[in-house]
Amino acid sequence: MARSNLLDTRTTSFGDLIGNGKIYRVPPFQRDYSWKEENWEDLWQDILTIRNQPDSSHYMGALVLQSSDTSDKEFTVIDGQQRLATLSTIAIAVIEKIQNLVEREEHKEANQERQEILKRTYLSDRDPRSLRYSSKLILNENNNDFYQSNLFNLRRPRNILSLSKSNQLLWQAFLYYSSQLGELQDVVQDGEKLAEFLTNIIAQELLFIQINVQDELNAYTVFETLNARGI
Repeated sequence: MARSNLLDTRTTSFGDLIGNGKIYRVPPFQRDYSWKEENWEDLWQDILTIRNQPDSSHYMGALVLQSSDTSDKEFTVIDGQQRLATLSTIAIAVIEKIQNLVEREEHKEANQERQEILKRTYLSDRDPRSLRYSSKLILNENNNDFYQSNLFNLRRPRNILSLSKSNQLLWQAFLYYSSQLGELQDVVQDGEKLAEFLTNIIAQELLFIQINVQDELNAYTVFETLNARGI
């Protein structure tokens, strides 16, 4: 593989990845969401370790991206969609907890503003013309509709059992992290601390090795190489 095809290799945080108007698209026929409770729990324990050990970080592994030919803000996710979807689900769970505070009239205006800022920072950008939200993460064809219409909008599905297995897992991931957040009583009752938890821990201390590749062939070469080496 020629080095010229590797545009960039760097260490980056979830916050840096998802910021600055960038959009990440999972290819339509990339595999569906498949993480289960053992994966969610492993990640949550890593998050708690970071929280209890100031100035510590956790590496989330390699993220392989294919750069767009038409925009420096759009990327195709070749490897890493499970982790990006899960971290986005945690962000949604944090925003839900702030919404609960708003509904209880607890510092309502401040928490509404926090909710809006966090949503625009980690989940979507808002078009100034249409005022519509545009998601920063677009999942594959089997998961994206559910992610956008239900998870993103905190809308409980009418019949969970009618969902595909992968969409059930997405919803269960949200419920898992919502439950775990609920156990952090010193955090969940305070909008400022919830925002700090998302911004200082999830966004800044969970790190990736970001590999940007220019064309599809070399993107999948990198992907297969990492898998072959067990990384």
